[in-house]
Amino acid sequence: MPIIAQLVPIYQEILALPDVVGGPVLSWGVTKINIPDFFRKPWAELSIRGKRIKLYHWLLHNLPWKLPEGFDYPDLGALLRARGVQTIDILDWYDSRATLRLDMNQPVAAEFHNRYRLFIDIGCLEHVFDTRQCIESCLRMVAPGGHYVLCTPVSGWVGHGFHTFDPKGLELALTLNGFEIVYHRYTTRGEGRIVERPKGDTLIWLVGRKLRPMNEFKIPQQDYWWGEVFGTGPRPSLDADVGKLSAADESQPARARAAR
Repeated sequence: MPIIAQLVPIYQEILALPDVVGGPVLSWGVTKINIPDFFRKPWAELSIRGKRIKLYHWLLHNLPWKLPEGFDYPDLGALLRARGVQTIDILDWYDSRATLRLDMNQPVAAEFHNRYRLFIDIGCLEHVFDTRQCIESCLRMVAPGGHYVLCTPVSGWVGHGFHTFDPKGLELALTLNGFEIVYHRYTTRGEGRIVERPKGDTLIWLVGRKLRPMNEFKIPQQDYWWGEVFGTGPRPSLDADVGKLSAADESQPARARAAR
C-alpha cells in the first residue's frame, strides 16, 4: 500500500513516536510514496488546471494543502535512510527486489528472531492465508525494545485480501505476546480520514513495542466465547501481571476443550 497524501499525518505521528526510527528495519514490500506534484510544488508554479485540481481534492478528499517536509522521497526506505537508518531489508515472497523471499504462511527460521528494531507491515497481513502463523513470525522477528507497525483492514474491504480482522483480536495477539500498544488509529479508505471506530472500509493502524523476548505463542480467545463457556466471572488480568500467567491461563485452549 503506497503512502498517499491523505495518510502523511498518520506516518508523521508514527515516525515521531519515541525510539521508533532505528535500524535494522524490515519493510514488508516496497512502500512507494505516491503524492502528486501539485502537492509538492508551490502554488505560484502550478498551472491553472493544476490549481483547480488541487483545490478540488483539498476541499472534497481530505488532501493536505502542502506536503510536509520529510516526505519528498520515492519510497519509505529512502525516507528512513534520510533519517539515519542504515540497514533496511525488504520482505516479499514474490518481488524480485526483496532481500528476504519468505512465505509467511510458514514459520521463519530462528536466525530471524529478535533481529529488527522496526518491522513495518502496511497492508500485507490480510493477504496471507495462515494469519496465525504469520502474526507469530512477525512478532518474533522484532527485537526486544523494537516496534511492530501494522496497517490492515478491520471493516469492509470485501474482495481485497483473504481477511478482515477484529481490532481487539489484533491487539490481544500483541499484548499477550509481550508487546504494549503505543499507537492506535482508524482511517477510512481513499480519503484517509481518521475515525473513532470502524465503519465501512476501514483500516487500523497499530504500533506495538516489544517488551521482552517471546516464548510460546499465546493465542487470543474471544470474550464472547469466554462468557459462553466459563460464565461471566472475571478473566485473568492481561495488564501489569500478564508475564506471571502461563500460556494456558492466557489463551485457555485446553480449558475450553475440557469444558465441552
